[in-house]
Amino acid sequence: MSLFQVILLTCVMTLMVTGHKSCSINAELMKSIQYQLKLVENNDGKCDCKGRYTGPEKVAFMVKNSADLLNIPANSVVVYNTVITNLGNGYDSSTGIFKAPSNCVYIFSWTVLCQHGKSFRTYLALNGHLIARNFAGARNVADHASGSQNVVIEVKKDDEIFVRIQDGYTGQFMYADSWSTFSGYKL
Repeated sequence: MSLFQVILLTCVMTLMVTGHKSCSINAELMKSIQYQLKLVENNDGKCDCKGRYTGPEKVAFMVKNSADLLNIPANSVVVYNTVITNLGNGYDSSTGIFKAPSNCVYIFSWTVLCQHGKSFRTYLALNGHLIARNFAGARNVADHASGSQNVVIEVKKDDEIFVRIQDGYTGQFMYADSWSTFSGYKL
């Protein structure tokens, strides 16, 4: 006997014991119970309070580079090749692209540390479209400079999110060794 059948039988027994109540009240209660049980059955025992299946429970990634990036051409995807965390397996370290495993609101962050005298202009792209920019520039500075950005965005399953070099600019120098990172997680 399935869990659904056990719960349904329990509900029917409860209705029989309380049968002296109005039939319309019992009928509405039974419909509500059947609806809730159907939601659970259709979603392999997982449902949120709104009755929508949301996919993998935990989705999070954090990546960095194993080597500094120099003179990256405009419009190139910044490939972070060292994975620290990849819950849900959405990040591909060979392409630099995070592919959303489920619909949800996500938070993405990236930080760039550039060498003095250099700059590194990037933006976060959703399916190739610019969402937010990040500028790390140390051209007239005697030391290094960093830039950070955070984005909160609603994403659909299989959408692609990545960091890209700004149009019209070369990514001159981005430090690796955990100074520059890209991360995201599902709310």
